[in-house]
Amino acid sequence: MTDAWTDLRGSGVMNLVVHSAYGVVFLKSVDCSAMKKDDGKYIFELVDSCIDEVGEKHVVQLVTDNASVNVAASAMLKAKRPNIFWNGCAAHYTDLMLEDIGKLPSVDLTITKARGVTVFLYAHTRVLSLMRDFLGKDLVRSGITRFATAYLNLKSMLDNKKELQKLFRSDQMDEMGYLKKVKGTEANKTVCSELFWRGVDSAVNFFEPLANLLWRMDSDVPIMGFIYDAFVDAKKEISTKCENEETCLQEVLDIVDKRWDKKLKGPLHRAGYFLNPYYYYENKLNIELDGSFKDGLIACMEKMVRDGSKEDIIMDDIQVYQDEDGSFGRASAKRQRRNKSFDPAKWWSNHGSSAPNLRVLAMRILSLTCSSSACERNFSVFQQVHTKSRNRLLHDKMRDLVFIKANSKLKQNRGMKTRDPIELKIFADVVEDEDNEWITGIVPVVVIAEPEVETTSVASRKKVSRPKKKKKLLPVYREDELQSAGSSGSEDEAMHSSSDSE
Repeated sequence: MTDAWTDLRGSGVMNLVVHSAYGVVFLKSVDCSAMKKDDGKYIFELVDSCIDEVGEKHVVQLVTDNASVNVAASAMLKAKRPNIFWNGCAAHYTDLMLEDIGKLPSVDLTITKARGVTVFLYAHTRVLSLMRDFLGKDLVRSGITRFATAYLNLKSMLDNKKELQKLFRSDQMDEMGYLKKVKGTEANKTVCSELFWRGVDSAVNFFEPLANLLWRMDSDVPIMGFIYDAFVDAKKEISTKCENEETCLQEVLDIVDKRWDKKLKGPLHRAGYFLNPYYYYENKLNIELDGSFKDGLIACMEKMVRDGSKEDIIMDDIQVYQDEDGSFGRASAKRQRRNKSFDPAKWWSNHGSSAPNLRVLAMRILSLTCSSSACERNFSVFQQVHTKSRNRLLHDKMRDLVFIKANSKLKQNRGMKTRDPIELKIFADVVEDEDNEWITGIVPVVVIAEPEVETTSVASRKKVSRPKKKKKLLPVYREDELQSAGSSGSEDEAMHSSSDSE
Protein backbone atom coordinates (compact mmCIF):
# COMPACT_ATOMS: atom_id res chain seq x y z
CA MET A 1 0.00 0.00 0.00
CA THR A 2 1.26 3.50 -0.81
CA ASP A 3 0.20 7.08 -0.16
CA ALA A 4 1.84 10.52 -0.21
CA TRP A 5 1.93 13.38 2.28
CA THR A 6 3.51 16.84 2.67
CA ASP A 7 5.15 17.62 6.03
CA LEU A 8 5.45 20.95 7.85
CA ARG A 9 8.65 21.81 5.98
CA GLY A 10 6.94 21.30 2.62
CA SER A 11 8.79 18.04 1.91
CA GLY A 12 6.99 15.34 -0.03
CA VAL A 13 6.85 12.04 1.85
CA MET A 14 5.66 8.70 0.50
CA ASN A 15 4.76 5.86 2.86
CA LEU A 16 4.95 2.18 1.96
CA VAL A 17 3.04 -0.27 4.13
CA VAL A 18 2.69 -4.05 3.96
CA HIS A 19 -0.53 -5.85 4.86
CA SER A 20 -0.89 -9.55 5.58
CA ALA A 21 -3.35 -11.83 7.36
CA TYR A 22 -1.53 -10.99 10.61
CA GLY A 23 -1.91 -7.21 10.31
CA VAL A 24 -0.14 -4.15 8.94
CA VAL A 25 3.55 -3.32 9.09
CA PHE A 26 5.02 0.07 8.25
CA LEU A 27 7.84 -0.71 5.81
CA LYS A 28 9.44 2.65 5.10
CA SER A 29 8.96 6.19 3.87
CA VAL A 30 10.95 8.13 1.31
CA ASP A 31 11.50 11.84 0.76
CA CYS A 32 10.27 12.38 -2.78
CA SER A 33 10.33 16.21 -2.81
CA ALA A 34 12.87 16.53 -5.61
CA MET A 35 11.48 13.73 -7.74
CA LYS A 36 9.27 14.14 -10.79
CA LYS A 37 6.09 12.17 -10.18
CA ASP A 38 3.87 13.44 -12.99
CA ASP A 39 4.30 10.44 -15.28
CA GLY A 40 4.16 7.75 -12.57
CA LYS A 41 7.65 6.44 -13.35
CA TYR A 42 9.09 7.37 -9.95
CA ILE A 43 6.20 5.72 -8.10
CA PHE A 44 6.53 2.62 -10.25
CA GLU A 45 10.27 2.34 -9.58
CA LEU A 46 9.75 2.84 -5.85
CA VAL A 47 6.99 0.24 -5.63
CA ASP A 48 8.93 -2.14 -7.85
CA SER A 49 11.96 -1.97 -5.56
CA CYS A 50 9.77 -2.68 -2.52
CA ILE A 51 8.28 -5.71 -4.25
CA ASP A 52 11.83 -7.01 -4.80
CA GLU A 53 12.55 -6.37 -1.12
CA VAL A 54 9.45 -8.25 0.08
CA GLY A 55 9.62 -10.91 -2.62
CA GLU A 56 7.33 -10.99 -5.67
CA LYS A 57 5.95 -14.40 -4.77
CA HIS A 58 4.56 -12.94 -1.56
CA VAL A 59 2.75 -10.01 -3.22
CA VAL A 60 -0.80 -10.39 -4.54
CA GLN A 61 -1.95 -6.79 -4.95
CA LEU A 62 -1.01 -3.15 -4.55
CA VAL A 63 -3.61 -0.75 -3.13
CA THR A 64 -3.58 3.02 -3.76
CA ASP A 65 -6.03 5.80 -4.47
CA ASN A 66 -6.98 6.57 -8.08
CA ALA A 67 -4.75 9.61 -8.69
CA SER A 68 -3.56 9.88 -12.28
CA VAL A 69 0.08 9.22 -11.35
CA ASN A 70 -0.93 5.98 -9.61
CA VAL A 71 -2.92 4.88 -12.65
CA ALA A 72 0.13 5.53 -14.83
CA ALA A 73 2.38 3.63 -12.43
CA SER A 74 -0.08 0.73 -12.36
CA ALA A 75 0.15 0.38 -16.14
CA MET A 76 3.95 0.10 -15.87
CA LEU A 77 3.72 -2.45 -13.08
CA LYS A 78 1.23 -4.57 -15.02
CA ALA A 79 3.61 -4.62 -17.97
CA LYS A 80 6.55 -5.79 -15.83
CA ARG A 81 4.72 -7.95 -13.26
CA PRO A 82 1.46 -9.17 -14.86
CA ASN A 83 0.77 -11.53 -11.96
CA ILE A 84 0.21 -8.69 -9.45
CA PHE A 85 -3.10 -6.82 -9.13
CA TRP A 86 -3.32 -3.06 -8.64
CA ASN A 87 -6.59 -2.08 -6.94
CA GLY A 88 -8.14 1.18 -5.81
CA CYS A 89 -8.65 1.92 -2.12
CA ALA A 90 -12.17 0.89 -1.04
CA ALA A 91 -12.16 3.38 1.86
CA HIS A 92 -11.25 6.16 -0.58
CA TYR A 93 -14.11 5.30 -2.92
CA THR A 94 -16.56 4.93 -0.04
CA ASP A 95 -15.58 8.37 1.17
CA LEU A 96 -16.11 9.73 -2.35
CA MET A 97 -19.64 8.29 -2.18
CA LEU A 98 -20.19 10.19 1.09
CA GLU A 99 -18.83 13.33 -0.56
CA ASP A 100 -21.13 12.98 -3.58
CA ILE A 101 -24.15 12.49 -1.30
CA GLY A 102 -23.07 15.49 0.78
CA LYS A 103 -23.21 17.63 -2.37
CA LEU A 104 -26.89 16.87 -3.01
CA PRO A 105 -28.74 20.19 -2.54
CA SER A 106 -31.01 19.02 0.31
CA VAL A 107 -28.15 17.35 2.20
CA ASP A 108 -25.77 20.26 1.63
CA LEU A 109 -28.36 22.71 3.00
CA THR A 110 -28.84 20.57 6.11
CA ILE A 111 -25.07 20.36 6.69
CA THR A 112 -24.73 24.14 6.29
CA LYS A 113 -27.46 24.85 8.84
CA ALA A 114 -26.14 22.25 11.29
CA ARG A 115 -22.62 23.64 10.99
CA GLY A 116 -23.98 27.13 11.75
CA VAL A 117 -25.34 25.82 15.05
CA THR A 118 -22.08 24.17 16.14
CA VAL A 119 -19.95 27.16 15.12
CA PHE A 120 -22.21 29.42 17.22
CA LEU A 121 -21.96 27.11 20.23
CA TYR A 122 -18.17 26.85 20.04
CA ALA A 123 -17.56 30.56 19.35
CA HIS A 124 -18.12 31.71 22.95
CA THR A 125 -16.56 30.34 26.12
CA ARG A 126 -19.65 30.67 28.31
CA VAL A 127 -22.00 29.25 25.69
CA LEU A 128 -19.64 26.32 25.19
CA SER A 129 -19.44 25.69 28.94
CA LEU A 130 -23.24 25.81 29.25
CA MET A 131 -23.64 23.42 26.31
CA ARG A 132 -21.26 20.93 27.91
CA ASP A 133 -23.28 21.15 31.15
CA PHE A 134 -26.52 20.35 29.31
CA LEU A 135 -25.06 17.56 27.14
CA GLY A 136 -22.49 16.22 29.60
CA LYS A 137 -19.99 15.96 26.73
CA ASP A 138 -18.80 17.65 23.55
CA LEU A 139 -21.18 17.95 20.63
CA VAL A 140 -18.63 18.19 17.82
CA ARG A 141 -16.54 15.21 16.73
CA SER A 142 -13.63 14.94 14.32
CA GLY A 143 -13.58 12.29 11.59
CA ILE A 144 -10.81 10.92 9.40
CA THR A 145 -12.27 12.68 6.36
CA ARG A 146 -14.39 15.76 5.81
CA PHE A 147 -17.64 13.92 5.12
CA ALA A 148 -17.02 11.33 7.81
CA THR A 149 -16.84 14.38 10.09
CA ALA A 150 -20.13 15.64 8.64
CA TYR A 151 -21.84 12.33 9.35
CA LEU A 152 -20.42 12.08 12.88
CA ASN A 153 -21.62 15.59 13.73
CA LEU A 154 -25.07 15.20 12.21
CA LYS A 155 -25.47 11.94 14.13
CA SER A 156 -24.23 13.62 17.31
CA MET A 157 -26.75 16.44 16.89
CA LEU A 158 -29.57 13.99 16.23
CA ASP A 159 -28.66 11.95 19.32
CA ASN A 160 -28.65 15.13 21.42
CA LYS A 161 -31.72 16.78 19.87
CA LYS A 162 -33.69 17.09 23.12
CA GLU A 163 -30.73 18.45 25.08
CA LEU A 164 -29.97 21.03 22.37
CA GLN A 165 -33.56 22.23 22.31
CA LYS A 166 -33.57 22.52 26.11
CA LEU A 167 -30.29 24.46 25.92
CA PHE A 168 -31.68 27.07 23.52
CA ARG A 169 -34.88 27.41 25.57
CA SER A 170 -33.02 27.78 28.87
CA ASP A 171 -32.99 30.98 30.91
CA GLN A 172 -29.20 30.81 31.21
CA MET A 173 -28.80 30.96 27.42
CA ASP A 174 -31.33 33.78 27.12
CA GLU A 175 -29.61 35.83 29.83
CA MET A 176 -26.30 35.75 27.96
CA GLY A 177 -27.84 37.85 25.19
CA TYR A 178 -26.32 36.01 22.25
CA LEU A 179 -29.66 34.70 21.02
CA LYS A 180 -30.64 38.30 20.23
CA LYS A 181 -27.78 38.59 17.75
CA VAL A 182 -28.08 37.57 14.09
CA LYS A 183 -26.13 34.31 14.33
CA GLY A 184 -27.71 33.38 17.64
CA THR A 185 -31.17 34.00 16.22
CA GLU A 186 -30.35 31.83 13.19
CA ALA A 187 -28.99 29.01 15.37
CA ASN A 188 -32.04 29.17 17.64
CA LYS A 189 -34.38 29.11 14.65
CA THR A 190 -32.54 26.10 13.22
CA VAL A 191 -32.63 24.08 16.44
CA CYS A 192 -36.36 24.78 16.92
CA SER A 193 -37.24 23.83 13.33
CA GLU A 194 -38.75 20.37 12.85
CA LEU A 195 -38.09 20.71 9.12
CA PHE A 196 -34.38 20.99 9.91
CA TRP A 197 -34.46 17.90 12.13
CA ARG A 198 -36.24 15.92 9.41
CA GLY A 199 -33.42 16.96 7.09
CA VAL A 200 -30.83 15.80 9.63
CA ASP A 201 -32.62 12.47 9.99
CA SER A 202 -32.70 11.98 6.21
CA ALA A 203 -29.02 12.91 5.82
CA VAL A 204 -28.00 10.51 8.59
CA ASN A 205 -30.04 7.75 6.95
CA PHE A 206 -28.23 8.37 3.67
CA PHE A 207 -24.81 8.58 5.29
CA GLU A 208 -24.98 5.91 7.98
CA PRO A 209 -24.90 2.69 5.91
CA LEU A 210 -21.89 4.00 3.97
CA ALA A 211 -20.24 5.32 7.14
CA ASN A 212 -20.58 1.84 8.63
CA LEU A 213 -19.11 0.46 5.42
CA LEU A 214 -16.23 2.95 5.71
CA TRP A 215 -15.78 1.74 9.30
CA ARG A 216 -15.24 -1.80 7.96
CA MET A 217 -13.09 -0.74 5.01
CA ASP A 218 -10.85 1.40 7.22
CA SER A 219 -9.91 -1.41 9.60
CA ASP A 220 -6.88 -3.66 9.20
CA VAL A 221 -8.99 -6.85 9.17
CA PRO A 222 -8.89 -8.78 5.85
CA ILE A 223 -12.10 -7.77 4.11
CA MET A 224 -11.81 -9.16 0.57
CA GLY A 225 -14.33 -11.93 1.26
CA PHE A 226 -16.93 -9.46 2.55
CA ILE A 227 -16.64 -6.28 0.46
CA TYR A 228 -19.07 -7.28 -2.30
CA ASP A 229 -21.89 -8.21 0.05
CA ALA A 230 -21.12 -5.18 2.24
CA PHE A 231 -22.10 -2.90 -0.64
CA VAL A 232 -25.21 -4.99 -1.33
CA ASP A 233 -26.25 -4.66 2.32
CA ALA A 234 -25.49 -0.92 2.36
CA LYS A 235 -27.78 -0.34 -0.64
CA LYS A 236 -30.54 -2.40 0.95
CA GLU A 237 -30.24 -0.47 4.21
CA ILE A 238 -30.38 2.88 2.41
CA SER A 239 -33.47 1.76 0.47
CA THR A 240 -35.20 0.58 3.66
CA LYS A 241 -34.41 3.68 5.72
CA CYS A 242 -35.17 6.16 2.97
CA GLU A 243 -38.17 4.60 1.24
CA ASN A 244 -40.14 7.84 1.74
CA GLU A 245 -37.41 9.91 0.04
CA GLU A 246 -38.01 8.57 -3.46
CA THR A 247 -36.33 11.37 -5.44
CA CYS A 248 -33.16 11.60 -3.35
CA LEU A 249 -33.09 7.83 -2.82
CA GLN A 250 -32.55 7.06 -6.50
CA GLU A 251 -29.85 9.73 -6.72
CA VAL A 252 -28.03 8.20 -3.73
CA LEU A 253 -28.26 4.66 -5.15
CA ASP A 254 -26.93 5.90 -8.49
CA ILE A 255 -23.99 7.52 -6.67
CA VAL A 256 -23.17 4.23 -4.94
CA ASP A 257 -23.46 2.20 -8.14
CA LYS A 258 -21.30 4.63 -10.11
CA ARG A 259 -18.33 4.30 -7.72
CA TRP A 260 -18.90 0.63 -6.92
CA ASP A 261 -19.20 -0.54 -10.54
CA LYS A 262 -16.22 1.51 -11.60
CA LYS A 263 -13.49 0.24 -9.29
CA LEU A 264 -14.71 -2.21 -6.66
CA LYS A 265 -16.04 -5.11 -8.74
CA GLY A 266 -12.69 -6.45 -9.92
CA PRO A 267 -11.65 -10.12 -10.13
CA LEU A 268 -10.36 -10.21 -6.54
CA HIS A 269 -13.59 -8.69 -5.16
CA ARG A 270 -15.76 -11.15 -7.05
CA ALA A 271 -13.52 -14.12 -6.25
CA GLY A 272 -13.62 -13.20 -2.56
CA TYR A 273 -17.42 -13.32 -2.61
CA PHE A 274 -17.41 -16.68 -4.41
CA LEU A 275 -14.89 -18.19 -1.98
CA ASN A 276 -16.61 -16.98 1.18
CA PRO A 277 -18.70 -20.04 2.19
CA TYR A 278 -21.07 -17.88 4.26
CA TYR A 279 -22.33 -16.22 1.08
CA TYR A 280 -21.71 -18.94 -1.49
CA TYR A 281 -23.78 -21.77 -0.02
CA GLU A 282 -26.63 -19.44 1.02
CA ASN A 283 -26.82 -17.84 -2.45
CA LYS A 284 -25.47 -20.71 -4.52
CA LEU A 285 -28.08 -20.59 -7.30
CA ASN A 286 -27.85 -16.84 -7.87
CA ILE A 287 -24.04 -16.86 -7.77
CA GLU A 288 -23.79 -19.69 -10.30
CA LEU A 289 -26.41 -18.15 -12.60
CA ASP A 290 -24.57 -14.83 -12.55
CA GLY A 291 -21.31 -16.37 -13.72
CA SER A 292 -19.22 -13.22 -13.10
CA PHE A 293 -18.12 -14.44 -9.67
CA LYS A 294 -16.67 -17.68 -10.99
CA ASP A 295 -15.14 -15.74 -13.89
CA GLY A 296 -13.45 -13.52 -11.30
CA LEU A 297 -12.03 -16.56 -9.52
CA ILE A 298 -10.72 -18.04 -12.77
CA ALA A 299 -9.14 -14.70 -13.70
CA CYS A 300 -7.39 -14.63 -10.31
CA MET A 301 -6.25 -18.22 -10.75
CA GLU A 302 -4.74 -17.55 -14.17
CA LYS A 303 -2.99 -14.41 -12.90
CA MET A 304 -1.69 -15.82 -9.61
CA VAL A 305 -0.92 -19.46 -10.52
CA ARG A 306 0.34 -19.24 -14.13
CA ASP A 307 0.80 -23.00 -14.39
CA GLY A 308 -1.52 -24.83 -16.80
CA SER A 309 -1.39 -28.22 -15.09
CA LYS A 310 -2.00 -26.74 -11.63
CA GLU A 311 -4.84 -24.59 -13.00
CA ASP A 312 -6.56 -27.74 -14.27
CA ILE A 313 -6.28 -29.29 -10.81
CA ILE A 314 -7.72 -26.15 -9.23
CA MET A 315 -10.69 -26.27 -11.61
CA ASP A 316 -11.43 -29.78 -10.31
CA ASP A 317 -11.05 -28.44 -6.75
CA ILE A 318 -13.61 -25.71 -7.49
CA GLN A 319 -16.13 -28.38 -8.43
CA VAL A 320 -15.48 -30.21 -5.15
CA TYR A 321 -16.14 -26.94 -3.28
CA GLN A 322 -19.34 -26.28 -5.26
CA ASP A 323 -20.65 -29.81 -4.68
CA GLU A 324 -19.85 -29.60 -0.96
CA ASP A 325 -17.92 -32.90 -1.15
CA GLY A 326 -15.34 -34.31 1.22
CA SER A 327 -14.18 -31.98 4.00
CA PHE A 328 -16.57 -29.25 2.82
CA GLY A 329 -19.53 -31.42 3.82
CA ARG A 330 -18.42 -32.07 7.39
CA ALA A 331 -20.82 -31.02 10.13
CA SER A 332 -18.23 -28.71 11.70
CA ALA A 333 -17.56 -27.01 8.33
CA LYS A 334 -21.28 -26.36 7.81
CA ARG A 335 -21.78 -25.10 11.35
CA GLN A 336 -18.80 -22.72 11.35
CA ARG A 337 -19.58 -21.16 7.97
CA ARG A 338 -23.00 -19.97 9.22
CA ASN A 339 -21.35 -17.43 11.50
CA LYS A 340 -21.02 -14.17 9.54
CA SER A 341 -18.24 -12.88 11.80
CA PHE A 342 -16.01 -15.87 11.11
CA ASP A 343 -12.66 -15.69 9.31
CA PRO A 344 -13.15 -17.32 5.87
CA ALA A 345 -9.39 -17.75 5.35
CA LYS A 346 -9.15 -19.75 8.58
CA TRP A 347 -12.23 -21.74 7.54
CA TRP A 348 -10.44 -22.76 4.35
CA SER A 349 -7.34 -23.64 6.34
CA ASN A 350 -9.41 -25.93 8.60
CA HIS A 351 -11.85 -27.41 6.09
CA GLY A 352 -10.29 -27.11 2.64
CA SER A 353 -8.25 -30.32 2.68
CA SER A 354 -10.40 -31.90 -0.06
CA ALA A 355 -9.27 -29.13 -2.43
CA PRO A 356 -5.63 -28.52 -1.42
CA ASN A 357 -4.59 -26.37 -4.38
CA LEU A 358 -7.72 -24.24 -4.27
CA ARG A 359 -7.28 -23.91 -0.51
CA VAL A 360 -3.91 -22.15 -0.96
CA LEU A 361 -5.40 -19.79 -3.56
CA ALA A 362 -8.49 -19.10 -1.42
CA MET A 363 -6.45 -18.32 1.68
CA ARG A 364 -4.30 -15.83 -0.22
CA ILE A 365 -7.33 -14.03 -1.67
CA LEU A 366 -9.40 -14.02 1.53
CA SER A 367 -6.48 -12.66 3.57
CA LEU A 368 -6.32 -9.45 1.52
CA THR A 369 -7.30 -5.94 2.54
CA CYS A 370 -9.21 -3.57 0.26
CA SER A 371 -7.99 -0.28 1.69
CA SER A 372 -4.80 1.76 1.93
CA SER A 373 -6.01 3.53 5.07
CA ALA A 374 -3.08 2.18 7.08
CA CYS A 375 -0.84 4.54 5.10
CA GLU A 376 -2.99 7.51 6.07
CA ARG A 377 -2.96 6.46 9.72
CA ASN A 378 0.83 6.58 9.54
CA PHE A 379 0.54 10.21 8.43
CA SER A 380 -1.15 10.99 11.75
CA VAL A 381 1.88 9.37 13.40
CA PHE A 382 4.09 11.63 11.25
CA GLN A 383 2.12 14.63 12.53
CA GLN A 384 2.71 13.55 16.13
CA VAL A 385 6.44 13.11 15.54
CA HIS A 386 6.92 16.08 13.19
CA THR A 387 5.33 18.90 15.21
CA LYS A 388 5.80 22.66 14.96
CA SER A 389 8.32 22.51 17.79
CA ARG A 390 10.21 19.64 16.13
CA ASN A 391 10.01 20.64 12.48
CA ARG A 392 13.78 20.57 11.93
CA LEU A 393 13.97 16.79 12.10
CA LEU A 394 15.71 15.39 9.05
CA HIS A 395 13.72 12.87 7.07
CA ASP A 396 15.93 9.87 7.91
CA LYS A 397 15.59 10.40 11.65
CA MET A 398 11.88 11.12 11.34
CA ARG A 399 11.42 7.95 9.27
CA ASP A 400 13.12 5.84 11.96
CA LEU A 401 10.99 7.39 14.70
CA VAL A 402 7.81 6.77 12.71
CA PHE A 403 8.89 3.20 11.94
CA ILE A 404 9.17 2.47 15.67
CA LYS A 405 6.03 4.37 16.71
CA ALA A 406 3.80 3.11 13.88
CA ASN A 407 4.70 -0.54 14.34
CA SER A 408 4.40 -0.35 18.13
CA LYS A 409 0.88 1.05 17.70
CA LEU A 410 0.03 -1.90 15.48
CA LYS A 411 0.27 -4.26 18.42
CA GLN A 412 -1.85 -1.96 20.57
CA ASN A 413 -4.56 -1.64 17.92
CA ARG A 414 -5.02 -5.40 17.71
CA GLY A 415 -6.40 -5.30 21.22
CA MET A 416 -8.62 -2.25 20.61
CA LYS A 417 -11.59 -4.04 19.12
CA THR A 418 -14.06 -1.29 20.07
CA ARG A 419 -12.18 1.63 18.54
CA ASP A 420 -13.98 3.62 15.85
CA PRO A 421 -11.60 3.88 12.87
CA ILE A 422 -13.58 6.69 11.20
CA GLU A 423 -13.31 8.97 14.24
CA LEU A 424 -10.09 10.91 14.67
CA LYS A 425 -8.92 10.80 18.28
CA ILE A 426 -5.55 12.51 18.31
CA PHE A 427 -6.81 15.53 20.26
CA ALA A 428 -7.36 15.64 24.01
CA ASP A 429 -10.05 18.28 23.39
CA VAL A 430 -11.94 18.59 20.10
CA VAL A 431 -11.45 22.39 20.24
CA GLU A 432 -7.76 21.75 19.52
CA ASP A 433 -8.68 20.53 16.02
CA GLU A 434 -7.96 23.70 14.06
CA ASP A 435 -9.09 22.11 10.79
CA ASN A 436 -12.56 21.13 11.98
CA GLU A 437 -14.97 23.34 10.05
CA TRP A 438 -17.75 22.47 12.51
CA ILE A 439 -15.86 24.56 15.07
CA THR A 440 -14.05 27.19 13.00
CA GLY A 441 -16.57 27.74 10.22
CA ILE A 442 -13.73 27.61 7.69
CA VAL A 443 -14.88 25.41 4.81
CA PRO A 444 -12.25 24.07 2.36
CA VAL A 445 -13.29 24.69 -1.23
CA VAL A 446 -11.73 22.64 -4.04
CA VAL A 447 -11.27 24.93 -7.00
CA ILE A 448 -9.94 22.37 -9.49
CA ALA A 449 -10.83 18.70 -9.17
CA GLU A 450 -8.52 16.12 -10.68
CA PRO A 451 -10.51 13.80 -12.95
CA GLU A 452 -10.28 10.08 -12.40
CA VAL A 453 -8.13 8.58 -15.10
CA GLU A 454 -9.47 5.41 -16.67
CA THR A 455 -6.93 4.80 -19.41
CA THR A 456 -4.17 2.34 -18.80
CA SER A 457 -1.97 3.74 -21.53
CA VAL A 458 0.71 6.08 -20.26
CA ALA A 459 1.49 7.42 -23.73
CA SER A 460 -2.11 8.59 -24.34
CA ARG A 461 -2.61 10.06 -20.88
CA LYS A 462 -2.81 13.84 -20.74
CA LYS A 463 -0.89 15.65 -18.06
CA VAL A 464 -3.21 16.55 -15.21
CA SER A 465 -2.24 19.06 -12.55
CA ARG A 466 -2.77 18.25 -8.90
CA PRO A 467 -5.89 19.84 -7.39
CA LYS A 468 -5.31 23.02 -5.47
CA LYS A 469 -7.38 23.72 -2.40
CA LYS A 470 -8.42 27.09 -1.11
CA LYS A 471 -10.06 27.80 2.20
CA LYS A 472 -13.06 30.08 2.33
CA LEU A 473 -13.79 31.82 5.59
CA LEU A 474 -17.47 31.78 6.38
CA PRO A 475 -18.69 34.89 8.24
CA VAL A 476 -19.39 33.48 11.67
CA TYR A 477 -19.86 36.73 13.59
CA ARG A 478 -19.40 40.41 12.95
CA GLU A 479 -17.23 42.25 15.42
CA ASP A 480 -20.20 44.00 17.03
CA GLU A 481 -21.95 40.65 17.50
CA LEU A 482 -19.13 39.37 19.62
CA GLN A 483 -19.55 42.18 22.12
CA SER A 484 -21.44 41.05 25.18
CA ALA A 485 -25.07 42.20 25.38
CA GLY A 486 -27.00 43.17 28.48
CA SER A 487 -25.99 40.85 31.31
CA SER A 488 -23.45 38.95 29.25
CA GLY A 489 -20.52 40.98 30.69
CA SER A 490 -17.23 41.77 29.06
CA GLU A 491 -15.42 38.69 30.25
CA ASP A 492 -16.90 36.41 27.58
CA GLU A 493 -14.50 36.29 24.68
CA ALA A 494 -14.85 34.83 21.22
CA MET A 495 -12.81 31.66 20.98
CA HIS A 496 -11.79 32.02 17.36
CA SER A 497 -9.80 34.83 15.86
CA SER A 498 -11.49 34.03 12.56
CA SER A 499 -14.79 35.18 14.01
CA ASP A 500 -13.23 38.40 15.37
CA SER A 501 -11.79 39.28 11.99
CA GLU A 502 -15.23 39.17 10.45
